[in-house]
Amino acid sequence: MVQNPKGLHVQYLFIFTPNIHFMVLIADSGSSKTGWRLTDKENVYPFHTEGLNPYYKTIDQMKTVLQKDLIAHLPCKPEDITHIYFYGAGCSVPVKCEEVKRALSDCFTNAEVHVEHDILGAARACCGHERGIVCILGTGSNSCYYDGVNTTQTIGGLGFILGDEGSGGHIGKSIVAAFLNKEMPEDLRTDFFNTYQMDRAAIDKKVYLEPNFNKFLGSFSMFAAKHIEHPFIQNILKECLDLFIDKHVCRYDDYHDTTVHFVGSVAYYYQGILKELCESKGIRTGKFILEPVEELVGFHR
Repeated sequence: MVQNPKGLHVQYLFIFTPNIHFMVLIADSGSSKTGWRLTDKENVYPFHTEGLNPYYKTIDQMKTVLQKDLIAHLPCKPEDITHIYFYGAGCSVPVKCEEVKRALSDCFTNAEVHVEHDILGAARACCGHERGIVCILGTGSNSCYYDGVNTTQTIGGLGFILGDEGSGGHIGKSIVAAFLNKEMPEDLRTDFFNTYQMDRAAIDKKVYLEPNFNKFLGSFSMFAAKHIEHPFIQNILKECLDLFIDKHVCRYDDYHDTTVHFVGSVAYYYQGILKELCESKGIRTGKFILEPVEELVGFHR
């Protein structure tokens, strides 16, 4: 209370605004792996865990991965995290988003949690606030048309059994089938067997009797990377990727007038073939991003 010159008593209320500190956790999750970035105003900390696809993991299984492989390595307490932006494969329907959100909320009790489909994360990473066609080519495959704010149309994302053309799973399946059907040239067959030490019975068990068969088959796409110069492997890659372009990119009405971006390990490591195929169809390519999470840090900052 102070007294002014006229003798009136005036009460002043001083409001102090605290220095609000944000700790933001951003994730881009596929079926095989999740890239994480923890960021505050100045620093960015990278982490990786296995994929948190709610179609392949229960809430408890996701929480176990978070506790063991992420929280144990953070430079802060989990309750210090204020915001989480999670973009994930399998998060295309509300019920699956809620499962992921529950796992995250149980582990990060003070965080405001946002869960979105990985295709939106890819679009934001590639396009920011510009329009474009965005394609995911990792263990699985998907595509969308992005208007600069929202994904207005998606083509693909049907999963391994009904779709995933051009994905690591599709490429790996083609390589394994060529090995088992003895279509593969002898030099490749010899190296395939020496590398994996697997016969028909072992492969059948992994595919038909054990979980995560899509990840198992997707792992063989690395064999293609190893022998990328071999004509037989070149043909497999071109067939798989060309099928993706025809069934996904070319289904959008104005694909000839829209820049097409690609994210994911398959897109990144085989971008030379993708560029060649797109050029032959009059398609203009843009970014090729290995991990969208790097670009998403800038988007959310």
